[in-house]
Amino acid sequence: MNRRQRKAQIRKAAERLLRLLDADAPPVNVERIARLRGAQIRYVPSDGDLSGLIFQENGQIIIGVNALHPKTRQRFTIAHELGHLVLHNWSELHVDRNFRVMPRDARSSTATEPEEIEANAFAAELLMPVHMIEIDLSGHAVDHEDDTFIVNLAERYSVSIQALLFRLSNLGYIPHVDDAVTR
Repeated sequence: MNRRQRKAQIRKAAERLLRLLDADAPPVNVERIARLRGAQIRYVPSDGDLSGLIFQENGQIIIGVNALHPKTRQRFTIAHELGHLVLHNWSELHVDRNFRVMPRDARSSTATEPEEIEANAFAAELLMPVHMIEIDLSGHAVDHEDDTFIVNLAERYSVSIQALLFRLSNLGYIPHVDDAVTR
């Protein structure tokens, strides 16, 4: 499968979850989507770089989220972990001493591994659906240096400014955003 086909597949997977909510305006209730998808969210403080993880405990899928991170980061983490669940067959996990845990940390944030890149793309599709972005940008000239517009749009979607800039860049609305900026 080529890259374009995989991107389309990721978008369709996010759209299927969005239909669970019948969401037509931001912000997307990602916590509710996780629950509808059968996952329980646990907010636990972590002083390190860990943003989140996904695992299975007694047949229950658990998404762990760093309670010390900003709400926008927590929402992205939940959406990212949902990406692993939906795209990478997390529903078939079983618990034993060697169960697999996918942490959200500084390494995964660099998005150098294919599964991490896909989970990040899924999170962007879920939190900032293209159909909603198109409606919000209709009739607006997008200037990534227009702080007021960008801040208001990020607040509307309840995402970080960096995540919004990456999304707008990936959709071709603004010039390429430096990959060194963290989500």
